[in-house]
Amino acid sequence: MTAKCAILSVLFVMLVHGLVGAARAGGSTDGGLYLGPDPNVRTVPVTIGEKTVIAVIADTDVSRARGLLGWERITDDVGMLLDFAAERQAAIHMQGMKFSIDAVWIDRNGVVTMIYESIQPNSGSIYPSIFPSRSCLELNAGFCKRYGVKIGHKVGFGTPGNRPR
Repeated sequence: MTAKCAILSVLFVMLVHGLVGAARAGGSTDGGLYLGPDPNVRTVPVTIGEKTVIAVIADTDVSRARGLLGWERITDDVGMLLDFAAERQAAIHMQGMKFSIDAVWIDRNGVVTMIYESIQPNSGSIYPSIFPSRSCLELNAGFCKRYGVKIGHKVGFGTPGNRPR
């Protein structure tokens, strides 16, 4: 490993651990679901397959990097929408996660282009979009099978709002 790679690896680990620590400092008022330290975190209803979930919006580099880190668990009623603002190649990872997820890649037209099912925590793998994607919806593991989510399905997005208090 070159010195540059080693430094970048250390910085990445420091960033992830710092974000996890900040996330944990925010506490949880949602029965173990972490919805961020900000009580006004933005959410959006997302209809996919036969189900509508409330998705926490991650639309900054920091919020997308943090993702679901710090969450204790997830249910079929919530998820996280990684919004890239424009269609592009992207990837997710599972380092530091506490539970498995399904990852659904969505193009700019709201069409599912790729699905990773039951991604295991701390797998050490990167899960790329393969196709240009506008967003990635992270859901409870097994969600896609339970609700019939398939490649080519259209995803419906509601109006973004603030989390109810």
